[in-house]
Amino acid sequence: MKFNLHTHTKYCDGSKDTEDMIKAAINYNYKIIGISSHGPLPFDSDWTMKKKDLHSYIEEVKNLKKKYKNEIKILLGLELDYIPGYRLDYIDDNILKSLDYWIGSIHFLGQYKNKKYWTVDYDLTELKRGIQESFEGNVEKAVIQYYKYMEDMVENYKPYILGHLDLIKKNNRNNIFFNESELWYKKTISSLLDKVKKSNTVVELNTGGKYRKYTENYYPSNWILEEINGRDIPITISRDAHDIESLDFEYEDSIKLLKTIGFSKIYYYNGKTWEKIYI
Repeated sequence: MKFNLHTHTKYCDGSKDTEDMIKAAINYNYKIIGISSHGPLPFDSDWTMKKKDLHSYIEEVKNLKKKYKNEIKILLGLELDYIPGYRLDYIDDNILKSLDYWIGSIHFLGQYKNKKYWTVDYDLTELKRGIQESFEGNVEKAVIQYYKYMEDMVENYKPYILGHLDLIKKNNRNNIFFNESELWYKKTISSLLDKVKKSNTVVELNTGGKYRKYTENYYPSNWILEEINGRDIPITISRDAHDIESLDFEYEDSIKLLKTIGFSKIYYYNGKTWEKIYI
């Protein structure tokens, strides 16, 4: 059974309308499609949904659920950002209650000296400046803080899905900032996964970085997938689709990788409970 729970639309930085993505999912023989545009932030951003559009987004997805109910199961979600200083407390509880599920992600790691928030995944220049201004150039301290925020999100907010766990590696090509084989990095990942294991959060294998040629492999890295499997942490597969082609990118290949690593099952959300598929 094919599914995808990480799907973006024109409401945020996706390139297609919501209905276009649903039609594409039907054409790809998906049985479940979760629409999860980036939710509004407490400050201006050019890649997330505007607060004024949130109601329209929710209503549109609900209407499309009815329209296509005989062809595909549609779930209403959001990708929500944990933000230093705000955490996830800026999200209205009534919004969370209106959703079928939500993805918890971290893009922002700090503020420049001018108080503007910066992200780990925009480009190399932004990341370099951010680490310099927020962490006095200490890469190890910055990376550890990124994962500490993720631990806090998992422990205290319990997202349904943990989005692109190691997104911070996106601009780390050729180990320009850190090497994943370093002991401190491995210990940091281990600490996070221990917290995830105790929660009800499902980790995603995310093909988005590879599709957009930002990374050579998926999120998270293969060795982290091995650690996840060793802890028997539930895993789902996600496209992190921003266009139609990415919606079906390496679907079978991602499952084959998990099988090679040793996973025997993947999980999908049906709108009420998590279900397993043996692979």
